[in-house]
Amino acid sequence: MADNSNFPAISRQVSELVLAGSTAHAEEAINETAEQFGDLAVVAVLDTLEPQVAAMHLSSFDGGKLSLATLLISPKAWAESLAFFAATWSEDKMEDEPEVLTEALFAHIHGIIFSTDDAERRTALIHAALATDWGTTAFAVLFSTATGEIIELANDIHARGAHSSGQTTSDHDVIPLALEIARSDTDAWDRVLFELFPDWVPGENQLRARSEEGDDDEHHHEFALARTTRDLMVRLRKQVPGKSAVTPKKGARPSLGEDIFA
Repeated sequence: MADNSNFPAISRQVSELVLAGSTAHAEEAINETAEQFGDLAVVAVLDTLEPQVAAMHLSSFDGGKLSLATLLISPKAWAESLAFFAATWSEDKMEDEPEVLTEALFAHIHGIIFSTDDAERRTALIHAALATDWGTTAFAVLFSTATGEIIELANDIHARGAHSSGQTTSDHDVIPLALEIARSDTDAWDRVLFELFPDWVPGENQLRARSEEGDDDEHHHEFALARTTRDLMVRLRKQVPGKSAVTPKKGARPSLGEDIFA
């Protein structure tokens, strides 16, 4: 590997490009780093990015867009960046476009975790993210979009174990993600369930989805009611650290420069 004295300059350049709204150019810089110095150099550069900058870059490559950063970011760096995913969620957006926000969050998390066939990396990503409060809440947001299916899966896992479970009456997109968590990190699985069902006392009450009519008895101790998606989104937004990245400048496309790989 080349002298890592190059890496701070590359990191600064990538940060400037992301903050200027030129994520495509930032990805080019990351790709060129890999070509010249190898994948470990990319990991080192991504580890030095501010978490909010990493979050901005990764969120630009959700879904079908391929990103080397998505494939190589370390579990720790990703977990830290996840704290800033909800930074742009305003009250109006959470009220008017909750499906859009949750779909974007799902695309991001699913895209990172399932970007690789490496089971050890997937486990490390899950463990790092769910070791944080914001990561746990983020996953609970996703699970809240399929509360009934999650309850069915949780009951099946309790009865048969995570590695013998997986059959539900639903093909909801969150089920493979939930199973991946349950099979790779049982403590993380429990943390997400407790975040989604805050009044759950294993062995004393049962998990229950809220009724669509909203007439649930909050004091019925036989059941542990799920938090709503809206409540969890607000919780996630409140966990965004105070320091946030500058809004990208539209139309600003600085050049990569010729000296960062010197």
